[in-house]
Amino acid sequence: VGRENTAKTGLSCWLARTEEDIAAGKKVIVVDCDKSAMETISHVVEDPENFLIYTMDDAADDSIFKPDGVTVDYHALVKKVKTFGNIIAEEIQENGDEYAAVIFDGGSTFMKWCEFAMRESLMKRGIISDEGDNFNQKEWRERNMLFRDTINRFHTLDIDRVFFTFHMKELSSYVNGERVKTGEKIDWVDGTQRIVSQQIFLRRFTKKGDVAAGVEKDTDLGEDDFVIRGIIEEIKGRGMEHVGTEHDVLVVSNGEVTWNGLPPLRW
Repeated sequence: VGRENTAKTGLSCWLARTEEDIAAGKKVIVVDCDKSAMETISHVVEDPENFLIYTMDDAADDSIFKPDGVTVDYHALVKKVKTFGNIIAEEIQENGDEYAAVIFDGGSTFMKWCEFAMRESLMKRGIISDEGDNFNQKEWRERNMLFRDTINRFHTLDIDRVFFTFHMKELSSYVNGERVKTGEKIDWVDGTQRIVSQQIFLRRFTKKGDVAAGVEKDTDLGEDDFVIRGIIEEIKGRGMEHVGTEHDVLVVSNGEVTWNGLPPLRW
């Protein structure tokens, strides 16, 4: 999890396969909700042909649009994602030895799709008349159900590694009449953390920082340098001794890029 441009997809790709998996030519399935996985994978892996990328919000897919051919049908889009989970489950069951991992890229975007689908339902039921209208808190249960059902489907795939990428959401409150940042939380439905075995928080650092962009400040860095650091926030089972440790995942210094990844978790 992390803000934009914190190597979430790249780290998932790097952790997805052991050296033995790469030598064996094992493939990784990527369910792309952000429409950004292709750019990252084509740049960071040596064998992009072994990453099977399926873009969910595909402009060429008529099945996810309403009859006008322009407006996205979010119920259909959410159903498509879950259907892909079922198709992937069948493929792994039949040809599991060919695959090393599944990456669900863009979990926060998918959650937003679930929210849009929920609002469409509320409008059809007459509870709200416009997508921007307020409604009872209990109605959020529909979004949460759509989200959890799909995330759980991917979590239960019969494969060693399943990765999810999520954004961070800024928390704020009013202090002396001004809204100030009070922290961050993962942009997912509460309770999702119970299904994941590891949580990696990724942050980008520069010399001056950029609060608006979620970039932290590290005055020890050079003017044009930046570092992406990962903190292992949670581990269940193997590797618990690494909880709380911080690692420089990616370093750019003097125009040179150094990729370290996160070796303690590349089992």
